[in-house]
Amino acid sequence: MENMKLLIVEDDPLFGVALVTALEEADYKVRLAVCGAAALEAASEESFDMVLQDIKLPDADGLDILSELLLRQPHCKSLVMTGHATVDRAIDAMKIGACDFLTKPFPPDLLFVKLEKALKIREIEFELATLKKQISVKGSVITRSPAMKKIMEMAQCVALTDTTVLLQGESGTGKEMLADAVHQLSRRAAKPCIKVNCAAIPEHLVESELFGVERGAFTGADRSRPGYLERAAEGTLFLDEIGDMPLLLQGKLLRALEEKIVYRVGGTEGRRVAFRLIAATNRDLKSMVAQHSFREDLYFRLNVVPITLPPLRERREDIPLLIAHFQEQLPATRRLILSAEAIETLCRYDYPGNIRELKNILEKLSIFHSGETIRAHHIPHSFNSDSVLGNLFESFPVGKQLKDAVSEFEQRYIEKVLKSTSGSKSRAADILGLSRKVLWEKLKRNGES
Repeated sequence: MENMKLLIVEDDPLFGVALVTALEEADYKVRLAVCGAAALEAASEESFDMVLQDIKLPDADGLDILSELLLRQPHCKSLVMTGHATVDRAIDAMKIGACDFLTKPFPPDLLFVKLEKALKIREIEFELATLKKQISVKGSVITRSPAMKKIMEMAQCVALTDTTVLLQGESGTGKEMLADAVHQLSRRAAKPCIKVNCAAIPEHLVESELFGVERGAFTGADRSRPGYLERAAEGTLFLDEIGDMPLLLQGKLLRALEEKIVYRVGGTEGRRVAFRLIAATNRDLKSMVAQHSFREDLYFRLNVVPITLPPLRERREDIPLLIAHFQEQLPATRRLILSAEAIETLCRYDYPGNIRELKNILEKLSIFHSGETIRAHHIPHSFNSDSVLGNLFESFPVGKQLKDAVSEFEQRYIEKVLKSTSGSKSRAADILGLSRKVLWEKLKRNGES
């Protein structure tokens, strides 16, 4: 059973070592825990396919430990070992999730038969769960593009492994969506997918945010806390904009990936992690390596399975599908009615911002033209000569000073956005790209509340 990982929980050291020896000879990967606390520690550090546990433990109730192990690793199967006097306890263990039990002493052949049976059940359950996820993920990907369909097939294949994936492509092409799909199709789906935008963290905070910090490591570090790498343990770590990671920290990340150990800022004790890494970038990492702005060894460590997402201009056949999808996401009061020529105009555009830009354009059209049919001349000026904002400018009298015109336009625009959100300031602030506090201050200056 090559690559199958077993956790043996047995307090008798001689019997435990004998089990380890027999199982390793059969090509299982085995870890031995001699008490309940050691078993829980092992489960927090790595994933197992199977638990072989003695029901009697020196430091805890065996059923409590088994229940906690299965809670932490729901895809793991378990067999319990018991003496003749505690068979009833073994039956109780099966009620909380154990597949079967073995009464001590037992012959090795019986152990292997029961292990193979339990692992076969696990394999069937995993295949069924994977099929359900594939159907769900396929339904959530809006595409008829052959290139995108091929990418989804690659995602489904790589999801079944723990291999590092490097997602490349322009901003707005759906790299985060694909990372979500890989995580949901993987064995780690029950664990968290921790997402980190490397470009959004101030450079002086990147190390402590990623690796965590020990109390007293620097001024203001009044408590110890884990970083993103620790929080992703047993799950998936998605590092977006990896090309923006400071060069000095790239070596520390490489070490964590190679050793599966994280050292917090100010700490000397390493903590084991077993996350799966998905990285993404809109930059050319290979060129950055040549320019010495990205580490070559980290690049090769990340570039195990590279997947490049095509820009929207190279999958124009998906634009009508995406338009329909985003229309359905709009509130009923702002539902768009697009004419054929408007859709044709939208399909001709190159979308430097890709899918994100298309979604934003439809959102703006729904604000300014809700309740009417969208024609080609309503499309923003970047598509043709007319602007979606044109009707706001037409009523402006000539002769106003620029600052007064800007102030009046801002006031009218905010009023229109607020009307489109039925007065919701939080939603309006999001559309306007303002904080709620700044929007409130602008409304206050205009005599509104």
